[in-house]
Amino acid sequence: MTTTTRALLDLARQELAPRTWAQRTLLLLGALLLASSVVHGGIALAAAVEGAAWSGSVSWRKPVLFGFSFGVLLVSVVWVLRQLPDRRRLGATVVWLVGVASVAEVSLITVQRWRGVPSHFNAETAMDTAVWQAMAVLVMVTVLGLAVLLGWAARDLRHHDTRWTAAVLGIAGVLVAGWLGSDMAAAGEEVVAATGRVPEELVFGAAGSAKVAHALAMHGLQVLIVLAVLLGVSRFGAAARTALTAAGAVAYAMVVGAVTATAYAGRSWTAPETIPAVVGSVGVAGLVGVGWVTLAGMRGRRIGSVATGRLGARS
Repeated sequence: MTTTTRALLDLARQELAPRTWAQRTLLLLGALLLASSVVHGGIALAAAVEGAAWSGSVSWRKPVLFGFSFGVLLVSVVWVLRQLPDRRRLGATVVWLVGVASVAEVSLITVQRWRGVPSHFNAETAMDTAVWQAMAVLVMVTVLGLAVLLGWAARDLRHHDTRWTAAVLGIAGVLVAGWLGSDMAAAGEEVVAATGRVPEELVFGAAGSAKVAHALAMHGLQVLIVLAVLLGVSRFGAAARTALTAAGAVAYAMVVGAVTATAYAGRSWTAPETIPAVVGSVGVAGLVGVGWVTLAGMRGRRIGSVATGRLGARS
């Protein structure tokens, strides 16, 4: 393991070290979901060797991707909570509404895969119907918890501009992903009503990349957190760090917006119309530029010692 890799791992541990019951609980729940994703990834790989498809309404892809997405979401929420003052009631609210609901959602999806039936849009039996309805409720509960966290972060993170930008805009992006997910659910229900079958692949229109748009919006929070953390150990001053974080957020939003517009136009994300293509390209270029400048600002810095000093000063 190189010195830089070890320093980055130490930095990650410092940034995620839980301080409260809520943070410890969410970190544990996130770790459980990530572990489940890894285990099912192994099962999916073994199944693929035997010719099983990766995609489809009944595939190992679902417990793998949902476990990973919700797992990293909960770990990200831990990072956000570490930037906030300890408010036990609000922390417990986030644990129940976001943490427990996320674990329950992924658990239902996983159980349905082990039963060999679709987890989404499935109303074949009373149990399948109950699972699908429960999943819909759990998603709304999670969204409510994220809205609570967004309001809390927007109010109490004003004195940490870089981290405020990452937390608030990142959580807002996850809520956008929830909105896209609700439209995806409506599109799937339309397919079931028209055909009587659970859709194997879900698209908007002819070939709109609904899943790609949803995934990009879902994981913007992690992108902005990584950017904010790396900028925190760079040589840049506070104003430059804030500007770079904001630039990264705008660039990422441009990519998400371009892919989303392309999806709603019924086109594949690889075949956008002119305006979304230009917007998306500028966004990608902006992300590359921000990333390059950030890494340039870290050159010659002793990441571990700098991070320890700054975190100690903030504690």
